[in-house]
Amino acid sequence: MEPVVILILFAVFLGALSQRVTGMGFGLVSGPFLVLLLDPFSGVILVNICGIVASGSVFLRTWREVEWGSFWKLAVGTVIGTIPGAILASKLPAPPLQILIGLLIVISLISSLVIGRIGKRIPANMATKLTTGFVSGTMSAAAGAGGPPVSAYAVLTRWEQREFAATLQPFLVVGTTSAVVAKAIVNGSVWPQLELHTWIGIAAVLLAGLAGGDWLSKRIDTSTARIAMIILALGGGTATLVKGLTHLG
Repeated sequence: MEPVVILILFAVFLGALSQRVTGMGFGLVSGPFLVLLLDPFSGVILVNICGIVASGSVFLRTWREVEWGSFWKLAVGTVIGTIPGAILASKLPAPPLQILIGLLIVISLISSLVIGRIGKRIPANMATKLTTGFVSGTMSAAAGAGGPPVSAYAVLTRWEQREFAATLQPFLVVGTTSAVVAKAIVNGSVWPQLELHTWIGIAAVLLAGLAGGDWLSKRIDTSTARIAMIILALGGGTATLVKGLTHLG
């Protein structure tokens, strides 16, 4: 098996593991590395495809705790937001797009950490939910990481963690599905060019990561898992940013 294929499979496995343990993080963890291993556009599409499966599997376990009223408002925003994100991703050359993806991931992670310490609050109304969904959809289509804006919203509105994590799963399914559809419409010719055995391997490690995450979630503290996720995502986002900068011009 080619080294690049092994790295792709490992990135997918880590993303699935993070998604099952922390409730989010597939795009944040695997996204930057898949963008480095593939091209930025098709790499994000692969993240979106795998993210649908990862979030959907978690949703099957948590659907009873979903706040459907909040979900629909966020979902409308995210569907609309994927349109400018897909257009932006299709228009930018590879190096600027890598820079954009790296910046979005690094800035969103740092912002989420800072917001958690500010102590401010915003109202959980229609406007804030639609705006949050829109930003998340744009980031999902452009960078494959739609979770941080919603995570920041949850902190700023004091959304109860258990209900937030449950609501996040169908929201991410809608956002990633919309991102794939929008990008297929905008630029359907750019699809991950992978061999059949690679797709089979991706499916296998995706399921293995989710199963492993289910086992690990019972044996590791969630805060520890989140720290590991943030470190991996920051490392990958920084590497993507650096690669884009070195190839610019």
